Formats: sequence, C-alpha cells, structure tokens
Amino acid sequence: MGPKKKGKKSKAEIEAEKLAAEQEAIKAAEAAEKKRIADELAAEEAAKKKKEDQIEYRTMELDRLKKSYEDMLPIIEARVAKLEMNKKQIADSEEWAAFTACSYRPRITESELNTYITETNDRPEMSLTESLECLNYTESIIEDLNSRVIKMKSEEVVDEGKIAALQAFVPKMREMCIAKLDKATVNILQNADKHLKGGGEGKAKKVEMCERSGNIKVGMWVNLIRKDKFRFLDLDFKEKLGMLITLPKQFASLEVAVRGVHFPYNQISARFGTKDLVLGGVFQFDIIHLPPMSKKVKGWVMRKMTEEGSRVCKSNWPIGNADGVISKAAAKIKCCITLPEGLVVDEDLSVKWFHPVDGRWTTEPIEETEYNMETRELRFTTVSTGSIAVVQDRLTDLCYKSWSLSPFMIPGGGSCVNYSITTPRFVVTIEASSDGLCRLTSPDHPALAELRAKRLSPGDILYALKSAGINLLPVDSDAPKAKYVDAEVNGITLKAPEIESKLNEEVSYLSTSFDFLSSRWNNGLGAGKSCVQVKETDAFTGGTDLVDYSMCVIEFDEQSSSSEDAPGVGVCVGGVKCSLVNSTEGPSYRNFGADLVDNTEGEIFLGKCLENIATKEAMGRVNGGDMNLLASTVRCLLQLSRPFSFC
Repeated sequence: MGPKKKGKKSKAEIEAEKLAAEQEAIKAAEAAEKKRIADELAAEEAAKKKKEDQIEYRTMELDRLKKSYEDMLPIIEARVAKLEMNKKQIADSEEWAAFTACSYRPRITESELNTYITETNDRPEMSLTESLECLNYTESIIEDLNSRVIKMKSEEVVDEGKIAALQAFVPKMREMCIAKLDKATVNILQNADKHLKGGGEGKAKKVEMCERSGNIKVGMWVNLIRKDKFRFLDLDFKEKLGMLITLPKQFASLEVAVRGVHFPYNQISARFGTKDLVLGGVFQFDIIHLPPMSKKVKGWVMRKMTEEGSRVCKSNWPIGNADGVISKAAAKIKCCITLPEGLVVDEDLSVKWFHPVDGRWTTEPIEETEYNMETRELRFTTVSTGSIAVVQDRLTDLCYKSWSLSPFMIPGGGSCVNYSITTPRFVVTIEASSDGLCRLTSPDHPALAELRAKRLSPGDILYALKSAGINLLPVDSDAPKAKYVDAEVNGITLKAPEIESKLNEEVSYLSTSFDFLSSRWNNGLGAGKSCVQVKETDAFTGGTDLVDYSMCVIEFDEQSSSSEDAPGVGVCVGGVKCSLVNSTEGPSYRNFGADLVDNTEGEIFLGKCLENIATKEAMGRVNGGDMNLLASTVRCLLQLSRPFSFC
C-alpha cells in the first residue's frame, strides 16, 4: 500500500505563502534599490573623482608644458640667432659678389624690375637678332625672379603678398619681349624684298631666315614668290634650330609668312591659369598675313604703310577659320622639333595644342606623334596653328608612396642629410649639406646627369626637377585630384598649416641625429593630426639600442585625449602637441594605436619626447647648434615638397 497523499492546501495557507513571497520580493527589491543607489553614488563619486583627476592632470600638464617651453626658449632663440647670422653671412657674400661684378643686371625688387621694363620698352626698334637677345636676357632675369620666389616660399613666414607682386612681373616681361619680337617680324615682312636670298641654277630666290639666342629659336619663311609651286615645302632649320616644318602645297598660293618660335619656357599657363606641366617649353607656330608689298616706280621704292601692316596679323589654319575651330579635313602641317636636353619624358609622351578659346591643352588637332629617345626628335602633324607643347599631368609624381630622412657622415667629418621621396615613377634622393646647398643623387636618369653635377639651394633644385618633368612642388589645389598608388578614391586630406609647420620645424632639427620614415597611417588621421616614424640613427655611433622605429604623433592639443577629457581648462603654448604612441606599421594591424608609450607624456617639442628613448650624444648633436644651417636646409625641402600632406 503506497504513501498517504497529502491533502490540498487551504486557502489560508496559499494566501500566507503568497504574502510571504511578496514580502521577500519587496525586501529583495529594497535591497537591490539600495545597492543601485549605492552603486550610482559610487559611480558618480568615481566619475567626479576621475573628472577631478583629469582636470588636475590637465592643469599639471599645461603647467609642465609651459615650463618646458620656457626652458627651451633660450635654446630656440640662440638657434634662431645663429641661423640668422649664417644666412646674413651668405647674403652679404652674394651681395658683395654682385657689387664687385659691376653688372647692370636688375636686382629682383619691384622698383628695379619696373625700371627695367620701362627702359626696355623705350629702346628703339630691334632687329630679329636683338629682339631674341632681349628675350633671352629677360628670361634669365625671370629665372632669378623664380629662384627668389621659391626661396621666399621656403621661409618660415611666407609673405604671399610680396610673392604675388613679384610673380606679376613675369607675364609683363614676357609680353614686352613678345611685342619686341613681333615688331622685328613686322619690319622683316615690310622689307621682305631686301631679304631675298638664293637663286641661280634655275632656283628661285626665297626669304628664309633663322635666329637663336640661348635656347630661344625663331625660323621664318615669307612667300614672296607665289609662282614657285610645290607639292610640299620643307622649312629646314634643323642644323641651327633643331626645327623642321613641312608645309602642304596649299601654302604655295597664299600671301603669308610662316614663323616658328621655340620658347624654352611655358608662357601659356601663367597667362591662362592652367596647371598642366609643360616640358621643354612651347612651340609657337604662326601663319602671318603679309603687309602690302613694295613697288618700284621710276626708280623709287614705294611702300604702302597701313595699320594692319604695322602689326603681326595672325591667321588660323585653314585660312579663315575662327579661333578655336579645329578642322580635321585641313591639310596637315608636319613638324619636327628637337627637345632640349635634361627632360625626363617617356616614349609615349603627350603632345598637345592650346585651345585659345577654352583655355586648355588638347590633343585633338595633333596626330602621328613620334619621339626618338636617343636623338630627342619629336615628330607630329597638326591641323591647327598656335601653341603646341609636350604636356604632362602635374600629378604624375603625386602622391608620394613614401619618404625618409637619414643623416650621415662625409669624409672630413662633415654632416649631411639624405632626403628621399618615392614617387609612382622614381626614388628621388636629395643630399642636403651643412653649407645650405643640395645635390641630387638619384634617380640615375641620363636626362638628369647635368643636374646631378650641380649644387643648388633647396628651392632651386626642386624647381629644376619640376622643369625636368618631376614635380615635387605640390600646392593645395592638387589635393582633390591627387591619388595614392592602388587607391580607389582620389583626393587626400591636407594637414592644417599649423601641423605642417610644426612638423617641418621639429623634424628638420631632429634629422641631424634621427632617422625619419613616413607612416601608412598618416593620411587617415585627418587635418589636425599627423604621424611619422622615428629612431635614433646609427650613422654616428655604429649601432644603437633603438633597433626599431617608434611612432610619434603631432596633433592639435585641443584634439588630444587629455584635452577632450578636461575641456575648457586651456590649451598648451603654440596649440600643437607631440607624443610617442603604441602603434606599428604592420599590415596586420587594422587600427591606429593612439595610447601613449609607457613612461612618456605629451610634449611641446618632439625632441623632449625622444629624450627617453635616445642617447645623450644624439640629443647633444641636436642641441649643439653646429647644424643649424643644415637643419634649415632640410626644413626648406620639407616645406616645399610637403610630404606630411602628400604621403
């Protein structure tokens, strides 16, 4: 017989149990609420304590940074004074050399340039030879002006107004010289009968002439003998000018002159604001209407002087075409030009014609382009006259793939710094020396042999590279179109001017003792933050305990974590802060590590950050003051080439 079944609970028992459960629940809820309130109070207290600690830390940090700045200020002032003394010595030496040369050459000042333009305009009519000499001499002055401007752009404080005022003289001087050349051309056309040459042995006389001054070349043909039929006519100026123009038979019956001018510079972009990189100058091909020809009357030579005959009246091709109209059905004009030496061009270079209406370069009228790398002969056909040039995208070598700075010793105990930029095409290495001059050491391109043999200022060597076809002088407007290698999206984020300036200053002075290397994280950090890899060099010690690069960050202080944790407390002197962070370049890392390295803090000066990981000897070389001019030279290279924004 089984156990006896329990009886049902009574209603009273059920009610008692329910009441007990409710009381237990109330006690548990009261206990939980007390715990919640206690936890909230503890959290509030902890948050309050944390905020107080953050404010205290931020206050102490700002005090520490202020003291650090004040301690460093005498060293900076001494550094600047020494540098200014070095620069003054160089400037005095250059001024004395110019004075003892007893040259009438105008200096690059607004007053002297204005005087030169006025005096040149007042000079009487020039022959073709004289006008070319004027062009060549004026262009050498413009080269001096460009050198001055590029130097001004590399200064710590850039005077944009003064730069713009000087640059405004370039188109003025070139237009003045073109006017002189046109006037000489008109004089030749008005007296074309006096320039008839050749003849004999059944050949008709002809008016052909060619002149050159330096790298400026002019070849001209005047069609005075229109009975002289031809299938095509070669205007062969190759021996003297490196220029050959082949005219189709239609020219035989035209009352025109043909003038080809090879300018070794780009006079187009400055006038129309185009940003294309023109290599080897501009070939100007013009068809010019002839003025009324002279007549002999009873022993007298009668010349009809008209307003049209006193100026160069150009025509498009075919004759009568409106400006900017391209006629594909027009007879082709063949051209062969020998490009100047020292150009880094590819075999598939792009020859373009300047559209005078749209203000752009286009390949539309240019066909059958061939280029011989060995002879530098460029052949093409055109159905349009005007300005023709080899045009390269100015962003060909932007953005940079990487860059680095490395100091090294030279025989005799001197110090130099190698600045290398890896572009999509080349590794460009510039050696900066302690005398303020630079030398190009790579790439080992045949076209750059002459440039590699020179020692130039930082600005001049970068300007020479741009003229050769390697543009390392980016501007803000390049940023939206610039593209990283293998990147899917165009455009970069320019670093704020304060960030770039701080980096230029800090990195240049430390480059005399430290190796610097670009970071793959840099472009993704935004405008107010930049990063770079750094380690103590072993060039002077033969080895160092610091075997790997550390990551340093330069950022706006107000964007730093300590400032964001304690807003409103203040901002450090200068507004920009440096720090060492736990981050690496390894491709397996997906996020940038922004935590500070152990036992380090944010500092006003990057050198202060490096004291904990560098030897006293390294810091001594930086603060010794013996390499101020070298550091300044490196700063100029950085300021002009802008690796922190374009890499």
